[in-house]
Amino acid sequence: MQYNVIQKSLYGMENPEEIYLRLLSEGHQFQESIEILDKIDWDFKGFTTQYLTHTFHSYPARFIPQIPLTFIKLFTKEKETVLDPMCGCGTTLVEAFLNNRNSIGNDFNPLAALISKVKTTLIDESKFRYFNKKLAVMKRYLDLDYRRVDERINNLPNRKVSKIFNRVVISKLEAIRETLLEVKEEKYNDLFDFGRVALSSTIWSLVENGNGIDVDNLFLKKVKSMQKELNKIARIVKNVPETKVICGDARNLEVDTNSIDLIVTSPPYVNALDYYRAHMYNMLWLGMDFDLFRKHEIGGHSHFIANRFRLLSEYLGDMLRSMIEMNRVLKNDKLCVIVVGNSSLEYELIKSHKFFGEMGRKIGFKPVKTIFRNIDKTRKYTNADIGKIDDEYILVMQKLDNTHVFADDDSFISEVVREQMIKFREQIKKVQGTSIRGRKPTKERLLKNIDKISEAIESIPKDIKIKR
Repeated sequence: MQYNVIQKSLYGMENPEEIYLRLLSEGHQFQESIEILDKIDWDFKGFTTQYLTHTFHSYPARFIPQIPLTFIKLFTKEKETVLDPMCGCGTTLVEAFLNNRNSIGNDFNPLAALISKVKTTLIDESKFRYFNKKLAVMKRYLDLDYRRVDERINNLPNRKVSKIFNRVVISKLEAIRETLLEVKEEKYNDLFDFGRVALSSTIWSLVENGNGIDVDNLFLKKVKSMQKELNKIARIVKNVPETKVICGDARNLEVDTNSIDLIVTSPPYVNALDYYRAHMYNMLWLGMDFDLFRKHEIGGHSHFIANRFRLLSEYLGDMLRSMIEMNRVLKNDKLCVIVVGNSSLEYELIKSHKFFGEMGRKIGFKPVKTIFRNIDKTRKYTNADIGKIDDEYILVMQKLDNTHVFADDDSFISEVVREQMIKFREQIKKVQGTSIRGRKPTKERLLKNIDKISEAIESIPKDIKIKR
């Protein structure tokens, strides 16, 4: 089969994307599927990555849909259950939905949970007709009522970008928000959520592009686009699978033990991006608490400014807790796939996938394969905030046994993180400055990192505790 497909490609009958899809379409045994992973060009250069509800909302650092699609098709059957414990904007859930797999998505970010839910919730055409009439009335009687504008201006974050939100823009956003609240009061909850995602996407566009007095038309255009894509999915998906989205903590999953057939997730990269900062304006208009999210987010750039290696300890502890939970909910012999890139702390390279692989061995996982891929930074799924990350790794682990520890076992977490940090310190003692970009620091500056890592090691019992 493989030879014939390649021959057709040479004669122009199939392109690489068609070959890829054909590889996934055939039934394979587990070991055959593992071998197929080596035949895939994981850069997916030239592939279509924005389609259907994937286009609903921009989201920083999301992975492309071909990654979860590959593992869903090769390692699950229809009606089995796929979990993404850090689901972000729901890429894994959409691919499961399109391929008749049940799915569970979890994210601590309430905006992420909302986007994921809306992307996988079909809405009847009659409800859209009601919604469009409601928005037409809003547009017709859109008066610039400044009653609450000044209050909103005073509550904006103290950032330069806040200047985008002048009195006209704020008044229009408030009119949209009030219309959506009327939709909720009239018991159209799915439409309310749908409209909130459209509003959030509109605000994101304002922040990204730096202007937008015509915000009401921008919102209506987004609504029309989202309706079109959701209607397409309704024609494709005939037997609607079960999808559950939880706004919760990956370190304490609200998921049944031994109930999951596949995990595919892309956790935050340590020190790479403050998700709360990227989302604060969206969350502000949707009435979401971005300060609470900032306090509890994993790998947040704003944590431990004075000693970034304490941030690494905290991150490893949080990820180990999350991996213990992944082991708990995953069925034996099933795969846990973690997609993550290298990060940089104080000019030192952080190879997160290696940390995860070593920690996984201690809790019942066996690393099966590590796949390297280049990130095309010109594509829309990337973001300027992670511009220094131009590659990533796909860590494939198989659950061999149930873990014998719990995610809230601080002693175990401290012990494993300490072991990893000591090993990391020994590497830095041998070679300093493993991730230097731009201006080169002095040798003395780099040697100070060893002392900072030692300080971080001493602080591990305190730093790995979950913030309450």
